[in-house]
Amino acid sequence: MGRFGCRGSASRETAHRRGDSFFSFRALVRVLTFSACRRVDIGHRMPLRETEAIVLRTYRLGEADKIASLFTRQLGRLRAVARGALRPKSRYGGTLEPLSYVRIQIFERENRDLLHLNSVELIESFFSMQADYRVQLAAQYLAEVGERLLPEREVNERTFRLFLAVLRALKTSGEVNRPLLYFDYWMVRLGGFLPEFAACASCGRALGEEGGYYARGSESLLCRDCKHPGGLRVSAAILTMVRAACHLPLEKWLAQEKAPPGCREARHFFEEIIESHTEKKLVTRQMMQEEV
Repeated sequence: MGRFGCRGSASRETAHRRGDSFFSFRALVRVLTFSACRRVDIGHRMPLRETEAIVLRTYRLGEADKIASLFTRQLGRLRAVARGALRPKSRYGGTLEPLSYVRIQIFERENRDLLHLNSVELIESFFSMQADYRVQLAAQYLAEVGERLLPEREVNERTFRLFLAVLRALKTSGEVNRPLLYFDYWMVRLGGFLPEFAACASCGRALGEEGGYYARGSESLLCRDCKHPGGLRVSAAILTMVRAACHLPLEKWLAQEKAPPGCREARHFFEEIIESHTEKKLVTRQMMQEEV
């Protein structure tokens, strides 16, 4: 009886140890499973980024969403989806109007070109420019050049500040030619394709006071002997004025004097260079030739 009693006690002790092992094993499985789940969750979490941005354009996506083309200060040019932006009670309101200066929060995922907007806060609106068709057209030209010329995801702080300065000049001055000339000159210069003003790009001869000539598709100036039929002239005096004026802050240039002669002609030359580099006709440029 005692022997059976001892055996029963041993059996209970063995079962207890097995039970402990079983429950310990189950606890270990739970811990490992939880850890694995946490790793998977972290791997798929989308980091939230905050940056200032200028809304270049928006496009409809389905019935309720928009794709916003944005030029951001910290992330360069990118595209992001605004879910529900077309709904009547959208949380975005009027913050995604083209050329609005905003602060955005976006979700970014690796290897995805299209990001997701989380929130948009309006910093400065340029909606009032729509009251003047010429100014509105000039602002749309800025947006089109930005979309065509700026590489995606390439940070360019100087170009971002250029956009803001020119938009504010268009908004406050109501003038078009000088802000656009300033924009064109610096876009060409910052892009690294500002041509030589002093010598013919073909024969190398000094252009002198006569200046140079350019034609459709030109990226430089030619002398009288090398020019193409129907070439348009840009005088040396105009080019000297452009170099001097565009190295001033834009607001200072606008406040100094009235627009000097030749601004429009110089602007057309730089627009030709920009269009040549985009390798596609700029829609707004064709419209501006009739109105601006």
